[in-house]
Amino acid sequence: MTADAETAWPGVFVVSTGRCGSTMLSNMLRLNPDIVSLSEFLSLLMPDPFPAGELDAAAYSRLLTEPWTFFRHAWRLGVRVPEFLYRPGPGSRFTAATGVPPILTTALPHLSDDPEGLYDEVEAFVGGLTPAPAAAQHRRLFGWLCDRLGARAWIERSGSSLLYMSQLAAAFGDAKFVHLYRDGRECAYSFSRHPLYRLGTISAMLDERLGMSPYMGDGKPPEHVPDDLRPFMPETFDRQAFQRLEVPVTETGQFWSDMIMPGLDVLASLPAERVLQLSYEDLVAEPRQALSRLALFADLPDADPGWLDSAAQLAEQRSPNWLTLPGDQIRDLTRVCEPAMRRLYGGSWRT
Repeated sequence: MTADAETAWPGVFVVSTGRCGSTMLSNMLRLNPDIVSLSEFLSLLMPDPFPAGELDAAAYSRLLTEPWTFFRHAWRLGVRVPEFLYRPGPGSRFTAATGVPPILTTALPHLSDDPEGLYDEVEAFVGGLTPAPAAAQHRRLFGWLCDRLGARAWIERSGSSLLYMSQLAAAFGDAKFVHLYRDGRECAYSFSRHPLYRLGTISAMLDERLGMSPYMGDGKPPEHVPDDLRPFMPETFDRQAFQRLEVPVTETGQFWSDMIMPGLDVLASLPAERVLQLSYEDLVAEPRQALSRLALFADLPDADPGWLDSAAQLAEQRSPNWLTLPGDQIRDLTRVCEPAMRRLYGGSWRT
C-alpha cells in the first residue's frame, strides 16, 4: 500500500456507543502485525473530525495537533481518562497545562513505544500533503501509517462513533463497518461513572443553567455564578465534588439508546456485505471465533493462529454492574433501553 493509493484499501471502522468493550477490541487488533489499529483517532479530533471543504497541509495539521477546548480542560484539571495513553510530565514534550495533540493522546501511543518520534514523522508526512477533503486526508495518513509500520490494513475504532455514523458512511463510501454492541444497561452504568462523560454532564448542566459552558469555549461566564455551580467551574473546580456527582443511569441509558437507534438505521441502509454485527457477549465468550469472523469480513482471511491465541487472552468476562443498582433504577433503566435492546438482540433479549 502507498500513501497515494487511496482506493487500495477501503478501510474498516469499528463503530459503537462506547463503553462496550471497544478499547479491548482495539488492544486485540493491535497484536496483529498486519493491522494498524487506530484507537480513538477520530473521536479526539473534536469538535468535528470531518470539517467541510478541502484541507491543505496546514489545516489538516491543525486538526491533528490542536486539542479541543473540552479536552484541554480535562488535561488541566487532572481528570484521569483511562483511554488517554500519553503521560505528560517530566521528560514529556507536552504538559497538562499546554494540552496534548489529539493524535498523540491515544492513537500514536497505542501504535508505538516512541509516540513522540512517530508524531514528528506524521507531522513531516502531513506537511507534504496536497489539499483534499478531510476524509481523503485521513485515508492518506492511514495508508502512510500502514507503510511505515509494515501492515496490510488499517482498522479505526473510536468510542461513541455512532454519534457520527452518517458522516462516516458518507465520507468513506466503500468502507466496511463492524458494529460492536453490548447490553445497554451495562453501557449506561459505565457511562455514568466514566470521567469524560461525567465532565460532559457537568458541561451540559452549566450550559442549561448559565446559558453557556466554559468547557466548550462558549464565551465568558457570567459575573455571578450560583454557589452550587462554583465547584464545577474550571477555575474553581473541586475534585471531590466532581467525584461525588451522581449521573442518573436513566439519562445515560437514554443517551445510549439515542445513539443506537439512528446508528442502526444508517447501518441498515448500507449493503449487507459492508456491515458486521458483533456483540460484546460473543467477543468475550468465544474470542477466537469472533476475531476470525472479523478478519474474514475485513478481507484478512489468513488470521494468524498465534495472533488469535494472544488476542483471546485479553478477553475477560465480567459480572454485569448494572445488576447492583437499586430495583427502581433497574426498572427505569430497562424501560429506556428496551426498544434499542430488542432491536439489537431480537427474540434472545429478556428483561
